[in-house]
Amino acid sequence: MRFLYPCEKYMPRFIRIFLSIICLFFATSVSASPVLEDMSGQKVSFSDLQGKWVLINYWASWCQSCIDEIAELNHFYETKKNNVVLFAVNYDALPIDMQQQLIEQFDIRYPSLQHDPGRSLQLGSIRGVPVTFVFNPEGKLSNTLYGGQTAESLKEALAMNMR
Repeated sequence: MRFLYPCEKYMPRFIRIFLSIICLFFATSVSASPVLEDMSGQKVSFSDLQGKWVLINYWASWCQSCIDEIAELNHFYETKKNNVVLFAVNYDALPIDMQQQLIEQFDIRYPSLQHDPGRSLQLGSIRGVPVTFVFNPEGKLSNTLYGGQTAESLKEALAMNMR
């Protein structure tokens, strides 16, 4: 006759509970969609943007290429805003009041985000600005465009990713 320790009889149940907790933790952390917050404090879940192209453009006020592309991005946004969401992100992570001043100074007419979504969207390290990350309508990163963009180059980037 074998002697059973009290914990042995409950071990399978304990393991089942433990594994259930671990699975629940990973299921919620993987399925949680990043939340983007614009300059007015309005929040949108990244998953709510599915069905549209999402472009995240990093810029800085000291970057001439960044400043030069703003007019093109404004034009692109105005003509495509029914199918495309475009967000500006200040690369220098300046305080919100300073960002707001720069947005007005450089006449950025597309939404700007208060905080860098790079980590939550798993963008990796950014090597320089300007850079535009292009997410397809399924929410997958489909292209990374370094350098200044034009409305035409952005349209081409979307067209290439639709093939």
